[in-house]
Amino acid sequence: MNSLQFVRFSSKTGFGPNRLFRKGTHFVGTEPPALKYHLLQDKKPTDSYGLQGVNHQLPGTGKVHSKLPTKVHMKKDKVYSWCSCGYSGSQPLCDGSHNSIRIPDLKLKPVRFIPEKDMTVWLCNCKQTKNRPFCDGSHKSVTDEDKKAGLFD
Repeated sequence: MNSLQFVRFSSKTGFGPNRLFRKGTHFVGTEPPALKYHLLQDKKPTDSYGLQGVNHQLPGTGKVHSKLPTKVHMKKDKVYSWCSCGYSGSQPLCDGSHNSIRIPDLKLKPVRFIPEKDMTVWLCNCKQTKNRPFCDGSHKSVTDEDKKAGLFD
């Protein structure tokens, strides 16, 4: 058997008993943290730190994704876009789902934030916060849709 055939028939893709099993695009047990799925762009020299634009002041609230906030380790000089509509598939950050024709037009846009130092924050997942994009405890007052509708009275 020459080396060309050996390379062609070799099926090593990882280590351990699950070396041939993939879940999604990553090997089992090697999935990166959630925020590694996002390509975070670098801050431009003209951008200031903190909240960008006026999207954090838009009226209305988005769909409740989860009642619990998400702990995020933010890196200095990276641009984070927090989903304010609640329809993103990669919560708590925006993946552009608010532009989809299947999503109701809520007039909500992502809230951009650029930290001035490395920091750990809690980002809101209930989308009812008054301190966008950060959690202010509004999830404690969110009621279930079933309770609102009175289905179980």
